[in-house]
Amino acid sequence: MSGTPSACQPILANISAYLDGELETTACDLIERHCQDCASCAALVSGLRDTVGLCRDAGARPLPEAVRRRAQESVRRLLDRDAAD
Repeated sequence: MSGTPSACQPILANISAYLDGELETTACDLIERHCQDCASCAALVSGLRDTVGLCRDAGARPLPEAVRRRAQESVRRLLDRDAAD
């Protein structure tokens, strides 16, 4: 981390709550100020924010038919294998 480990630790401990909008404004401000001075934490927060956004977007899109069909076939094979055991 660009900042000192002791300065980064509270940031790392609260990133999930920060990204989920669960922190008080004061705690959010502290994280944002820290990230202005700490490139490593800023990159981590940005990357996690992007990842969370991609995951949320992926859930809203339908699977392509070929992918859906392969997934169903895989589940059927697993169920058939478990039933045979």
